[in-house]
Amino acid sequence: MNIHLSANKNSQTGLTTGAKRARKSDAVYQDLKRKILTGEMTSHSPITEQALAQDYGCSQSTIREALMQLQQFGLVIRRGYQGTFVTDPSPLEARLLLKLRIDIEATGIAEAVKLATAANLAELRDLDRQFEERRIRRDVFGCAELDRSLHLKLFRIARMPILEPMLVRTTMILQRVMLPTPRPDCTWAQPPVTRHRSIFDALEARDVNQTLDALKSHILSSAIMLAPHYYGTDLVRLRDEYDNAFLRTPGLTGH
Repeated sequence: MNIHLSANKNSQTGLTTGAKRARKSDAVYQDLKRKILTGEMTSHSPITEQALAQDYGCSQSTIREALMQLQQFGLVIRRGYQGTFVTDPSPLEARLLLKLRIDIEATGIAEAVKLATAANLAELRDLDRQFEERRIRRDVFGCAELDRSLHLKLFRIARMPILEPMLVRTTMILQRVMLPTPRPDCTWAQPPVTRHRSIFDALEARDVNQTLDALKSHILSSAIMLAPHYYGTDLVRLRDEYDNAFLRTPGLTGH
């Protein structure tokens, strides 16, 4: 696909030119992110700045800026003269990332229960409404973007900004793990997951335990639905593993 991003050749200042290039790199970044998260781009082929610049009709410096953003969020790795490659998390990394996400969000949600306002809840429910609209249209990337925005907004209620970049990166790499797997039609119509609204209802009731339970159930049931090859199909077993024990794997125990 050859996407041409038009440039204003009549820019009068370097600042305008820089802003234009930034907007172009953002557009390229978004499109490359979509291709990576949905599995259209994989780890099997190197990514070259020259080829992408030709595909997108822009400069290599614009491509470089987009790739740096992708690298920042863990979606690509740059290997010098070998090129840039889409990351391919190992099963151990995928399981540890899920544990990290749960630990960060669970800590945040416990604080959010104390601090959430009616305006916060209204914003969250509006994002969930948009998410459900994308789900009905089976928009994989749209759902991913809204889900990440929703969870980040939920976490921000806790006022823990130092952890935000870790949560964004962790969530995005997990989406890289989960989204490329084809989903059965039935999971679009009636997803076997704990819905966002269960989290919001418990949050509104100021029930810490219920909110934590809904959040963990939502994250783990989503993992099982989208990536059973990494997380299995038994929700009770997975919940017990993440609730009560450090991940026991050959790579961590030394056995």
